[in-house]
Amino acid sequence: MKQYTYGFSLVELLAVIAATAIMAGLLIPIIGCGGSGKVNMDAALVQTVANGANLYKAIFASEMDNIVLGKESASWPQSGQYSSSTEYFVNLVKTGVINVTYDFFAAPGIPPAKSSNASDFTSNNNAWRLVLGLDKAEEGTPFLFTRNYDPGAIQGGDDDIVLSGQPFGDYAMVVVLKGGSAFSLRGNNQLKNSYFNPAGSPPTDANISIVGP
Repeated sequence: MKQYTYGFSLVELLAVIAATAIMAGLLIPIIGCGGSGKVNMDAALVQTVANGANLYKAIFASEMDNIVLGKESASWPQSGQYSSSTEYFVNLVKTGVINVTYDFFAAPGIPPAKSSNASDFTSNNNAWRLVLGLDKAEEGTPFLFTRNYDPGAIQGGDDDIVLSGQPFGDYAMVVVLKGGSAFSLRGNNQLKNSYFNPAGSPPTDANISIVGP
């Protein structure tokens, strides 16, 4: 009686191995985008919130020192005093308000300037927009926020927030308020002007403006 041998031939085994390798190569990027990519983004949001909070603390401490020492100048930036947040941050570093290298002001998608030399720090390396003229503004008014939101002006209301560009794309943004609160906003429920600006409409006599990087 003729005997039959069951199993894969060497050629068949090699074909299965090759197909498995191809499928694995296709699957890994998909898993990365849906899983670890989001985890990495959330971790970067946490770090950016921490950087914003620490920046505010340094500025506030300098402001208090100026008040105690009776100096005429203060760390709060005034409307017309700076043409960009980059210029303001350079001043903070040069005057010792905050002791960091310029990559501190970057975020995901924003190339870091890993240098203590101001000439190496440009708007391309800066993740933040800056609100000027907050002396008369209520606590809860935005002071710093990531550049992927461009409202044009600080105003009240509960309009939707539309995000685009780096850092974080349309996924999320980071806000630092006058008063020191720092947090991220994400999702349709949070991306509202009332969350971005809890203080509402600024005083009519407040000279508030926004400058970008």
